[in-house]
Amino acid sequence: MDIQEKDLNGVTLFTVKGRVDSEGAVDLDLALRSAMTEGKSKMVLELSDVRYVNSSGLRTLADILTQDRAHGGDLKLANMNPKVLRVFQIIGFEKFFSIYPSVDDAVKSF
Repeated sequence: MDIQEKDLNGVTLFTVKGRVDSEGAVDLDLALRSAMTEGKSKMVLELSDVRYVNSSGLRTLADILTQDRAHGGDLKLANMNPKVLRVFQIIGFEKFFSIYPSVDDAVKSF
């Protein structure tokens, strides 16, 4: 898995590529927790190159979302691959996460 981090006017953008499986979830958790520790509470995940998310990845995202919102921030998802979006819809995660068609839309929502 590859995770790139970039600042966009006070919003931290993470571009994620690869599988968010058991191993990828650990990497993603470390990256997002590190950002929160540094005070970066406005986060967007760009997920167009993520083709697979398992229960470990979903749990990581839910945990980070909960913690980030508890500290006044938010974790927003952008440009999701249709297969991954379908998983979110099937399990009802689209009710909890803010999902945007583009990074620009997600960043502007802050």
